[in-house]
This record gives sequence, structure tokens and C-alpha cells, in this order.
Amino acid sequence: MGMKVAAVATLCQDRRVFDAMWHAGTPCPYEGKIGEQAKVAWNENPDKIPKPEEIKGDDFYKKTGFGALLGALLFLTF
Repeated sequence: MGMKVAAVATLCQDRRVFDAMWHAGTPCPYEGKIGEQAKVAWNENPDKIPKPEEIKGDDFYKKTGFGALLGALLFLTF
């Protein structure tokens, strides 16, 4: 459909994407605003910034790829 701003806005619902965009100097769209206008709007409304995911117990191993790391180490030892 060619709706690039909508696609980026959807991706920006993930805090990791939001932070990456911010640090790259291209803030996520804010209610249709882009660029410097979006940056100003985000600074004025920090409560709307996506919350970081909390990693708990067993989720830590799933999210960090611990299983993949362990598998690679086992592969290298045999």
C-alpha cells in the first residue's frame, strides 16, 4: 500500500524499535507528525512512549537465545 509512516508507527510500538529510531536521530511518528515535530511531541508526552518489556525468569533464556548458544557450544564440543 505504500503507507510507510503507518508501517513505522506500527513497528514503533515495540520499545526496542522506538529506542533504536530515537538514537538514530529519526524519532517515531507521533499522531501524524514526523521528524522534528514528532521529537518535540514525544518530549512533551513521555507517558505515551512504549514501556520496556520486563523479562522474567524462564523468559530470559527464551529472549536471549540461551538455547541457541548452548546448542552451538555442544555442537563445537563434538
